[in-house]
Amino acid sequence: MDERRVLGVRTQKPKVLVLSGDGINCEIETAQAFRMAKFDVDIRAINDLILDQMSLDTLCNEYSVLALPGGVTFGNNLTAGKVFALKIQYKLGWDLNAYALRGGLVLGICNGFQVLIRMGIFGKDISITNNIQGKFISSWIKVTPSGNRCIWLKGLGTVDLPIRHAEGRIIISSDRRAETFAKMERLGVSCLRYEGDPNGSEERLAGLCDPTGRIFGLMPHPESFVRWTSHPEWTVQPGRASAPGQGLALFENAYQEAMHVRTFV
Repeated sequence: MDERRVLGVRTQKPKVLVLSGDGINCEIETAQAFRMAKFDVDIRAINDLILDQMSLDTLCNEYSVLALPGGVTFGNNLTAGKVFALKIQYKLGWDLNAYALRGGLVLGICNGFQVLIRMGIFGKDISITNNIQGKFISSWIKVTPSGNRCIWLKGLGTVDLPIRHAEGRIIISSDRRAETFAKMERLGVSCLRYEGDPNGSEERLAGLCDPTGRIFGLMPHPESFVRWTSHPEWTVQPGRASAPGQGLALFENAYQEAMHVRTFV
């Protein structure tokens, strides 16, 4: 039996688990974006999940998507996302690669992306550090998908998204840079790039996916642009006031994939 059949069997609509915790501050916006894409959503604090001893099997059985929102988890005291990553790996014991292979989808936004990097989802030679300017940045920027591996980015062209981070510069181990980047390109991991250079990320990388295309992390905030009126220049085209923002397409892609997986049930 295809292992993906275990997902989504308990609800009529696919369901998302949005994690929260000390320092996360985007869980409500992230949940709303998924609801706009027709998902059912639960927001749960990671410490509560640890107390409940939620297993990977339970995650697979109940949720089609796991979302790690933005924020400053646990103060980022051991570098951005490190404490949250350790809690997922060693307190919950979740293997997100196994979750993806069983049909699950994972989205990490900003601090959530940092968590995925700290977990080694995209490889041991990839890390993230302070912006090259040495300070927090908050602006809007254009990003463009690269390749066709990432399920979340299907059909997207260049889109405007906001960024707001202090540690968003993706770096590749200098000892193995050429080899690592060539592998990333071959596997489709380097799936999203900035049109400009806002923070000094190598190869202008704005986001990465795993080789399955199901685990996706990015520094920009798609959940902050699900309505056209969120864009700072929306009044230039007031006729589009009721239109969706460009970020909503990522969540709609996830819904289509989750519904496709459910056809195997």
